[in-house]
Amino acid sequence: MSKSQKKKRRTGEHRISMRDVTLRTQSDSLQQRIKNEKERMLSILNFDKHLHEQVEDMFTINLKDMSAGQEPMFFSTAIFKIDSAEQTMRKIEQLNDINLADEEREGKHYIWTREYPKGHWNPMSTMPGARQIIGNIHVNFDNTLKLETKTKGWMTGLIYYMIKVLGKEIRLINLEFLNPLEILRKKL
Repeated sequence: MSKSQKKKRRTGEHRISMRDVTLRTQSDSLQQRIKNEKERMLSILNFDKHLHEQVEDMFTINLKDMSAGQEPMFFSTAIFKIDSAEQTMRKIEQLNDINLADEEREGKHYIWTREYPKGHWNPMSTMPGARQIIGNIHVNFDNTLKLETKTKGWMTGLIYYMIKVLGKEIRLINLEFLNPLEILRKKL
């Protein structure tokens, strides 16, 4: 290797690009926002003390190697104790972005949707009026509310939404996050 190639290699190894600085700054900023959201959630969420670790885990999100606006998939489930299933159903059915999907003896199932973001990869996003399903809500007659999403971020958003609609009196009694990659590894 010539002297000039060695010099280029050495300087290249130590050079930090503006892209790297921007990504690091964005990452630091995002991590700060996640920390702030965790503190906010801990201050308003009514939950059993044994769930503290799971609530904190909701904000453990590894965004490394993720494109902007994306996060890793986690099958996320939260179960709340509510005062009245019937009253909860009435409040939920008044919301524009939540629709009744099914009614059973145990309760009602709803879907939480949004307009597809501009430029979304799903071909359905180009269909007029198409909506993306971002969560499921089950209101059971045993006075429990079950929320399901595919990411921790959407779970956080849905919990905030339900607190806003139903009040801080709802009490979290179970919270789970399943990584689909870990499920696949166990099966192999």
